[in-house]
Amino acid sequence: MAKFVVMLRVKDGMFFAEEWLACFEKIADEIVVLDNGSTDGTYEKLKSHPKVVDIIQTEGYNEGRDKNLLYQRVRLRKPDWCLWIDIDEIFEPELTRAHFDELMNSKVFTKFAFRRFHFMDREHFAGSLYRLNYSAGHDRIMWRENPSGYFQNLIIDSPNVKGIKGLKYNTNFRLKHLGYINKELVDKKADIYRQIIPEKEDIFQSMYLKGERPIKWIDERHHVKTVMLNQVLNVLQMTHLIPKVIRKIKSAF
Repeated sequence: MAKFVVMLRVKDGMFFAEEWLACFEKIADEIVVLDNGSTDGTYEKLKSHPKVVDIIQTEGYNEGRDKNLLYQRVRLRKPDWCLWIDIDEIFEPELTRAHFDELMNSKVFTKFAFRRFHFMDREHFAGSLYRLNYSAGHDRIMWRENPSGYFQNLIIDSPNVKGIKGLKYNTNFRLKHLGYINKELVDKKADIYRQIIPEKEDIFQSMYLKGERPIKWIDERHHVKTVMLNQVLNVLQMTHLIPKVIRKIKSAF
């Protein structure tokens, strides 16, 4: 069976820690953590969990530095597959390790991508066209480990792993992003970002999901409304892909 290691970079995530561990303890073989100066008990909570096999600490906000340092520690565990995730993100409850084993047994794909939904509260996610377009894009990736992998050295918003060659498959696995349901935590995150990129105030304000259309979340993966939602998102995704393909064809000639 493939060895699946989950990597987590966190600061003061106690609000989500219990729920996050309950999700990933049933999916991951091992969890490697980088704590960026937690003071709310997050470090102690994660360190005591049996699936957390390594935990290190840093100071000062630097996403790129931390992710690459964390990736170095993950590689010491000799994983077959890796996933980078935040502590405010959990998979829908019906997903089991068997679902991930099926993906990791693939002989064709080296990357699998998951859809992420921004929750307004525990029962509703943001359903404006803007947010649905975002969810359609599959912005979290699990990858087959390869020495070519790395994270961009950006202080903020260092995105998914780079350098992993091969084919990617966009799954219908759904992630709940709960980070916006707690205003106090959103305020703290906005203040951190504001110190680094003060000119992006409009982005910080969008984190409060003001004026968003709430859509009721359904945990059942095969519920008719869940299937319909995925189909709508597939259509939205195609509207993004077609122009990209056309641009590539034009550039080739």
